[in-house]
Amino acid sequence: MTTMDWNEIKRLAADFQKAQLSSTLQKLSERNCVEIVTKLIENKLLDVLFTNDGKEYVTPQHVAKEIKDELYIHGGRISLVDLAQILNINLSQISKVANEIEKNNKGFKIILGQLIDKTYMTKIAEEINDKLSQHGSINVSELIIHYDLPANFLQSLIEKELGKTIHGKQDTQDSRVFYTENFIARNKAKLRGALCAITKPTPLSVILEQCCISEGIFFSIVDDLQKLKQIPGVVAGKQGTYSLYIPTIYTKSLNEWVENFYKQNGYLEYDALARLGISDPPNFVKRHFPNEDIIFLASVAVGTTISEQVDANIEEAIESGSFIDISPFLPSVFTEQDMEMLLRAVEKKLNNNTHIFTKTVVMSDAFLQSLHKSFETVAETKAREAVASGQWFQTIAEHRIKSKSANSVIETRGGKKEERRKKAASGKAGGGSQGRETKTKSTKRKYLQGKGRESDSDNENSKVASGKTELQLVPLEVIKNEIAKDDNLAVIDDLVEELALYLQPQLNNHALSIADKLAQNDKTTNLSEIEERLNVFITNIKIFDKGIKQIGKADQPALTKYLLKSLGTEFVTELFKLAAQQNMLQAPNNITTETRQKMLLNLPADVKEPLSNIHKSVAETSIDDFLNFAEAAMAACCLTLKKYDKKKERPFISGHKQALLEELNSTQDPALALHLATSILFIATTQNALYMSGRHVSTILSFLQTHLQPSTMATLTKYHDMVLKNLTATDEATKLEINKELETELVEIKNIANNIK
Repeated sequence: MTTMDWNEIKRLAADFQKAQLSSTLQKLSERNCVEIVTKLIENKLLDVLFTNDGKEYVTPQHVAKEIKDELYIHGGRISLVDLAQILNINLSQISKVANEIEKNNKGFKIILGQLIDKTYMTKIAEEINDKLSQHGSINVSELIIHYDLPANFLQSLIEKELGKTIHGKQDTQDSRVFYTENFIARNKAKLRGALCAITKPTPLSVILEQCCISEGIFFSIVDDLQKLKQIPGVVAGKQGTYSLYIPTIYTKSLNEWVENFYKQNGYLEYDALARLGISDPPNFVKRHFPNEDIIFLASVAVGTTISEQVDANIEEAIESGSFIDISPFLPSVFTEQDMEMLLRAVEKKLNNNTHIFTKTVVMSDAFLQSLHKSFETVAETKAREAVASGQWFQTIAEHRIKSKSANSVIETRGGKKEERRKKAASGKAGGGSQGRETKTKSTKRKYLQGKGRESDSDNENSKVASGKTELQLVPLEVIKNEIAKDDNLAVIDDLVEELALYLQPQLNNHALSIADKLAQNDKTTNLSEIEERLNVFITNIKIFDKGIKQIGKADQPALTKYLLKSLGTEFVTELFKLAAQQNMLQAPNNITTETRQKMLLNLPADVKEPLSNIHKSVAETSIDDFLNFAEAAMAACCLTLKKYDKKKERPFISGHKQALLEELNSTQDPALALHLATSILFIATTQNALYMSGRHVSTILSFLQTHLQPSTMATLTKYHDMVLKNLTATDEATKLEINKELETELVEIKNIANNIK
């Protein structure tokens, strides 16, 4: 060092000392310092953090250093809330710096608001390894409570350190469970010994309790032992403590017993199999004898040996025209239900040539016919006695009187309810007018006189027949006494009574038919037929009236008037013909309105008034008035108006729709096809039938506009317009062109009607 440099140093030292000893001319206040620091922070020239009291500043780098120091002091784990209190800095600032530390340093993690470093994680791994070595197994769920850390973090930590810091093995069945090799080997040896010692099906819950093994490792150990074929058995059922361990020796002995018993006896009892530990005997038998033709009954499974024996006995009884009781041929374990089921199964192979009685007796048709024939003489004698004594006619007369009085009471009680129902059914939306009348009317009338009339006629016949069947011409006791004379039948319990109950209706009907033939000249028969026909008309009118009330009130009168002039007129004409016959009046075949008016002048007063009312109601537009007058008019002619049966509505409408579809598919007339299709669409959309003419088609199409797809409605409207245009066209060329287009579009119209749902 030169002399000049040393002098320079001395001079600087003197200046420094002078500056220290001299007093400052200007000083900054605390407020000025705060403002300067604030300005520097705003201009981003200074990056500092405030303490909670606002009196100190600290840089983020320094905060990060202090956080790391505190983390070290606290053993590698500290809460961010605790850091905020210790460092006197806002929690949000602490969280921000902590996130930066986690982002820039691999050894740091923020878990549930706590900062953890690598040393703590290593420490946890070592502690877990110690626990694993001590207990042989650990579960992540237990560690969650101990360390207050999430399962995912602990799971990933253990899996990462497995084979390094932590020496163990992860359970294949439950990923949260870990074992040591020694623990698994110890439990495997214990379980192997226990399973090898078991000789009968044992619940797993018992095995787990005896071996003190957790359910979590049980199934993984069993799977390993089964793969190595070190245990003589299988686990049955789903994995769980309610499953069973079934040893092979038990299965083998069980199968041998089942096969030997079945081979010797030809059947297997479900209760016996259940006592052997089989939970589902029928399915067990199916699996064990897949190639056997086994019949499964209520309590036993029967093989071909027994079924063929029963089959042979029944065939012998059929060939000899006798009967057979199978109970003596079957083992005592068979219940009556089993015997009946066995007979039903065998009976299917015999083309229904037999009948089963008392669940164990099979009788051939030939035997039953011989029994029936032996009683025919008795039935004929009883029938002649009933007719000769007047009992037959008296019964029918009493039944007719009872039917009339009962219907009268029912109608009186239901009058107000029926009125409310009719009012509620009216006033529904609809519209449209104009149109053309087609031949559909005659087709519908044919249907009404066919299927619809048959339906009501059958009901009336059944009503009259019920009155006849109340008359027991052949008593049950007579038949039982005759059957009991046969010792072979009397010896079987309950057979006589059951057989008598089977034969008595047939014999009684036979006697009734004979009595009916003897009394075939009775006038009641013709009256009943007329009554049937008129009740069919009333039922049809009520059903069609319900359909009319689906459309708007403005369009209802036209349809109502048409219904009354067609079906209503036919009803009234039939009544007037009957009244003329009953009162010895001449009536022409073709009865017109004027004819009816003249006939009324010659009828008695008690008949004239009700017939006059029904006659006038046809010319009006009120179905309710017509129906109200119908009962009195029928009563004046000694007829009964039946109670309206709503159950007939759906079958009638369904049959009516089917008849319309059949006619639609067979017709090539465009106007008629449109008429039929419109009626079918109305039924499909409202579930009600409608009786209309061709002039009402446009009205119904307007009503259907809100119920059908726009494309479907457009097709129908276009076709309707073409039909009208064809009817009004005068030019032959134009008419021919329209006809061709109608024929082309006819298929689409039929498809719409056939496919509507």
